[in-house]
Amino acid sequence: MKFIFVGIFVLFVSVSADEIQRIESIVNDIAKLRLDYDKTQEELSLSLVKLKDEQDKNDILLRELKKVEKEVQNLKNQIKNIKSNDLSNSEKKVIIKEKSEKCIENQIVKKNEFPQLQMKEKALNANKVDVRAHTYRLRNSANIYDAKGGNVVHVWDERTSFTSSFKSGTWIKVTGYFVDKIWKKSDEELWIKEADTKSRGTN
Repeated sequence: MKFIFVGIFVLFVSVSADEIQRIESIVNDIAKLRLDYDKTQEELSLSLVKLKDEQDKNDILLRELKKVEKEVQNLKNQIKNIKSNDLSNSEKKVIIKEKSEKCIENQIVKKNEFPQLQMKEKALNANKVDVRAHTYRLRNSANIYDAKGGNVVHVWDERTSFTSSFKSGTWIKVTGYFVDKIWKKSDEELWIKEADTKSRGTN
C-alpha cells in the first residue's frame, strides 16, 4: 500500500513539472510575439511619417509647376493678340520679338525655381543631418526643449525611449516616442541634447 501512494505522488509531481514547463514555454512565446509586434508597429509608423513628408514636398512642387504653366500660357496669349492687332509689319516684328524673348526668359527663370526651392530648403536645414530613422534611450533624466537651446517643456525619466530621423549639431529632434510600448508621433517641436541619449539596445 505504501508503494502505491509513493508511486501516485511521484506521478503527480512529474505531471505537474511537465505542465509548468509547458506554461512557461507558452509565456515565453507570447512575450517574443509581443516584441516582434512592437518592432513591426514602430517600423510601420516611421515609414508613414517619411511618406507624409515626401507627399508634402511633391504638393509644393506641383503647385509651383501649375503657376509656371499658367504664366507661360498667358504670355502665349499676349503674343497671339499682338499678331492680330492692326499694326505695321515692322512694329509687329519688334513687339513679337520682345514678347518672345520675355516668354523664353520667364520660362528659364521659372524652371530654375525648382532648384531654388531645393536651395532654400537646404539653407533652412544647413545644420541638420538626415539620418535613418533610429530609436534612442535616455542615459539619465533629461530636459526636453521646444527648440535647440530653447525653453524646457518636459522632463523625461531615465531609459525613456524615443525615435528620430535627423539631428542638428549636438541636438536630436524627437519625431516620436513610446507610451506603454506603443509608438506615438510627436505633435509638437521637441529637441534633446545628444549627450543625454544613447542608441537603444546599448547598455
